[in-house]
Amino acid sequence: MTKTFASRPIVPPTFFVKVLLPFAIPMLLTAALVILVGESWPRNIAPGSGLKMFGFGASALTSLIIWRFITRRIEDMRVLKVAAAICGVAGLMGWPVWTVGVLPSVNGFSVGSQESVRMTLMGTDITTISRSRAVNHWAWLRPEVPTARAKAGRYFISEQTYQRWNDQRPSTVKVTISEGFLGAQIVTGYE
Repeated sequence: MTKTFASRPIVPPTFFVKVLLPFAIPMLLTAALVILVGESWPRNIAPGSGLKMFGFGASALTSLIIWRFITRRIEDMRVLKVAAAICGVAGLMGWPVWTVGVLPSVNGFSVGSQESVRMTLMGTDITTISRSRAVNHWAWLRPEVPTARAKAGRYFISEQTYQRWNDQRPSTVKVTISEGFLGAQIVTGYE
């Protein structure tokens, strides 16, 4: 016996809201972490120690779970395919939110032992925050010892550190790093 489907797929009224949950969930988690935790957990990830793969995994897993939850009672293959496509796209939109929103805070939940690394200050930089007049301050740093745990790259710094380094023009600085809960290196201080 073959299954017959209606000419137009029938979906619950909340279907299109639910398929966007793979994007909404990390946004809501980020907002909750900002409200509940704030800046009490360090979240400044060192270059070369990102959480992109963790973010992709969290995004893919969220998309799969949401897709299974939404389609558990739906048998129409057309609806299953559309739900999979929309959940996949929403999950890809949520990937950067996981990577730079939720996971850096989770990584900072537990901080390991600290280590100071001497680094060469290559220069400083300012970038404008999107749709804002506010700016982010950066330092281009390279470790003096190539085998150091801290890698070369662009480090996020405070405005005070930016001003101090531009006024003093040090050739080397000390960067204090620690390993976080998810294994990514966290910058905990500058000297």
